[in-house]
Order: sequence, then structure tokens, then C-alpha cells
Amino acid sequence: MKSRATRSIAALISMLFLLGGLSLVVASPASASGCSIPPCGAVKNKTKTSVKIRWKNKDSDPWSTGWVAPGKTVGGFWNDKRDIDGFWAPKGCRTEYSTHAGAQYHVRNTWVKVSSNETATVLGVVCPG
Repeated sequence: MKSRATRSIAALISMLFLLGGLSLVVASPASASGCSIPPCGAVKNKTKTSVKIRWKNKDSDPWSTGWVAPGKTVGGFWNDKRDIDGFWAPKGCRTEYSTHAGAQYHVRNTWVKVSSNETATVLGVVCPG
């Protein structure tokens, strides 16, 4: 039978391994190569028009921009391992989007931030005329 001290030491060692493993899980997903650890921001386009997106791999980097084609998703660990930071809601247009079930937001003329734990789904872009 193990002594109480031996069990305490074993428990302490187990706790240290657990905490070490957790530090890997909560590390920032953005790195020089994009998204190496989930979750990572993504934009899903459910409209009939392309949606402009932007991202940075490091704070010191300039913004990179691109487009999400209609019916496509860009970003996310399970997709293309890119951590998308935002999408553009065009001036003069009403952009409808959601970040979780049941929530819908409407914006105009702004960059919309996408957090690393979100997939922003663009539901509609309505421009007058």
C-alpha cells in the first residue's frame, strides 16, 4: 500500500502535466502560418455576392484581404486553417449576419470583427437600386 506522501506526490505530478497540457490548448490560434490550433475565425457567405474579408497572422503584419465567394466559407481550423479577423459591410448597403443561432445583426459601412472563436455567417447584403 502506498503511503500518503507518495500519493500526494503522484497527484501533484499529474496536476502539473494537466496544467502543461491546458496551456497548449488555450494558446493563441494565430501564428506565422495562420491557424494552427482551433478555434479560428471564419466567414461563411450565404449571399449571392462575394464578401470582402481581412486577416493578420501577427499584430505587426499589414492586413491581408481577400474574398469569400457565394456559398463558400473561408477561414477556420477545420476548413483552410486561416484565422479570419473581419469582413466588410459595404457603404450604402444593409448587411445581415449572424455569429450564433438565433442572433441576427444589421450593419452598414464598416469592418465587422470576427473573433477567433466565431464563424460569422453573412446572410444577406441588400443595396438600394
